[in-house]
Amino acid sequence: MRTALFNFYDYISLYLSFPDSQSISIIKVIFLIISLLFLIAAIILIFQLRKQLKKSLEMVTKSVAAPGLPKKALNKKWQSVLDKLAKDDENSYKLAVIEADNIFDDILKRIGYQGEDMGERLKQLTPAQTANLDEVWQAHKLRNQIVHEPDSRLTHSQAQRAVEIYQRALEDLEAV
Repeated sequence: MRTALFNFYDYISLYLSFPDSQSISIIKVIFLIISLLFLIAAIILIFQLRKQLKKSLEMVTKSVAAPGLPKKALNKKWQSVLDKLAKDDENSYKLAVIEADNIFDDILKRIGYQGEDMGERLKQLTPAQTANLDEVWQAHKLRNQIVHEPDSRLTHSQAQRAVEIYQRALEDLEAV
């Protein structure tokens, strides 16, 4: 051990020594220190990146392989949404959008997303988990408008579009 330290010291002193110029040796020391700092920073960043990547992959894996989701019951609920959408009644359209939103929120809870409301759970999703995340936000805003503004109007095409958005997001999460 002691010999290895002396060998290392000799190597460093030979590397840094120049008989002609003392200033070149100082520059070498400075660059050696800067290089070591960059090496340490790179190692720290690599470990942090690996940690973040691991968290992201765990979250994606959880959402894709959501175990224990009752697909039969879910399909039955989803058929109820489609049946309401098929009626020629604005109130049925509104109920279809609200139920589709509730189904999606229930799936997010079952997968393990935490939060006071669906908005907080949606913030945890990434486009890797559901490709139409921005559209899901728009459909959820439509649902909030329906709930909080009872006099708001809703056409069949708006309701159908919202239900299709939720269906695609559920397919991305492999829930239906």
